[in-house]
Amino acid sequence: MGDASRDALGRYRLWDGVSLRSGVFVSRRPLAVTTLNESAVDVVSELETTAFTSPTAIAAATGYDRSAVARILDGLHQRGFLEWAPARDAAHRPPVSVVVTVRNDRANLQVCLDALATLAYDEYEVVVVDDGSTDGTAALARSHSLADAGRLEYVSVGSATDPLGIGASRNHGVEATSYDVIAFTDADCRPRETWLAELVPVLAAHDLVGGRIRPAGETPADVYEGVNSSLDMGAYAARIRRDGQTPYLPTANLVGRREVFESVPFPDRNVAEDVDVCWRALEDGYDVVYTPMGVVEHAYRTSIRSFASRRADYGSSEALLARTYGHGDAVGLPIWLVLVALSAVAAAIGGTTLLAGGVIGAAVVGYSTLAVVRTARRLRTAVETGAVVRSLLRSTLSTVYALSREVTRYYAIPVALLAVVLVPTSVGTAVALALSVVVALPAAVEYAVHRPAVSPLRYGQYYLTDHLGYQLGVYRGAIGHRTLAHLSPVARFRLRV
Repeated sequence: MGDASRDALGRYRLWDGVSLRSGVFVSRRPLAVTTLNESAVDVVSELETTAFTSPTAIAAATGYDRSAVARILDGLHQRGFLEWAPARDAAHRPPVSVVVTVRNDRANLQVCLDALATLAYDEYEVVVVDDGSTDGTAALARSHSLADAGRLEYVSVGSATDPLGIGASRNHGVEATSYDVIAFTDADCRPRETWLAELVPVLAAHDLVGGRIRPAGETPADVYEGVNSSLDMGAYAARIRRDGQTPYLPTANLVGRREVFESVPFPDRNVAEDVDVCWRALEDGYDVVYTPMGVVEHAYRTSIRSFASRRADYGSSEALLARTYGHGDAVGLPIWLVLVALSAVAAAIGGTTLLAGGVIGAAVVGYSTLAVVRTARRLRTAVETGAVVRSLLRSTLSTVYALSREVTRYYAIPVALLAVVLVPTSVGTAVALALSVVVALPAAVEYAVHRPAVSPLRYGQYYLTDHLGYQLGVYRGAIGHRTLAHLSPVARFRLRV
């Protein structure tokens, strides 16, 4: 269990675009307004948009109870007014054991060990766990400068024909370490010089911490991964929550207390072992957090074939996790969007149903317009009407984007097959056209927002390979684990007004 006496409340600061006006707290993106009482105003007034401040510091400055301050700040964070970051103590720099697992990846391991040798950290060791390599990995590890300096231990597990696997290899790595703080990375990763110096201080208050993972190169695959990598948890810190925006920490960049890894060992498998460790650690009461600091660069697979294979492996783990833990959070499906879809179907069918579709469409437009007017009137003392309209438009686009991406990732293949079956009819044509729009929309939005340094066609190629490869893995996992829990539309979508 995590130590409740440690200050694990984290730190807070104002998001850019957030302002306090006469007791009214306003956030521009996303647009939100709330009225604060006197004590909440006092608490918020201690925050800045640059430096993070802890509830403990604010309690000392205002005289309020620390728990009450923490509740106010957490509530405002959950509603999007405040940015959160984990607590950290720069003086907390205990010795660290770094575990690197490898199998037949000598060239990447060389670069990884070279990066580890330059870490700006006082005391650390490196444990290389070799799972039956036959490419000279052992000789490389034993002759590296880290070994010459007495900082590297080589551990051989498995064999060329009977490898132990990633999860079990990591557990052997834990057993071979000397220190009470253990960090994990992989042979195809290059930790930056400040990796441990930025992450280890977080363990003064928290139990597990993961840092950001960024591409190591500039190939088209790296550029795409820079936008859509499943290993990159993003630019903002977060508490790990199964149903949250940051649901787990990849072991390519994971640092924690020995106690956690001994209490919650890695499962004996090669996929989603890091997800399992994070979720079981949460169940056991450990505090698991993410920070965009402590960056590790990852050498992504560059060929389309290997890229698709990796995505399929990721997708296949969903069935296992759904069977073990149940499906996580669902994407919100607005009723108005359901009405629009029904209108489109009615238009495709034609006849008298087309009139019904038109009536439904008019009702949708009227409902949306009324919502804008009501929201503008309610907020007119704090926010101008134009800001309300722009916010609602952004919210609508975000909703359509999220739903389109979900359909593309999980249902594009069966819907495409349905369209092929129905293609001689107008309904089949309508389904095919609708699917084309649904698949293309998220890619177009991502390209416009992030402006990656590749052509739209190249980005689209990796985008389709990503989602269709992942989807094939999802269905492969469903068959292998005999469950559809992760594919049920009832579980993946929730109706909302």
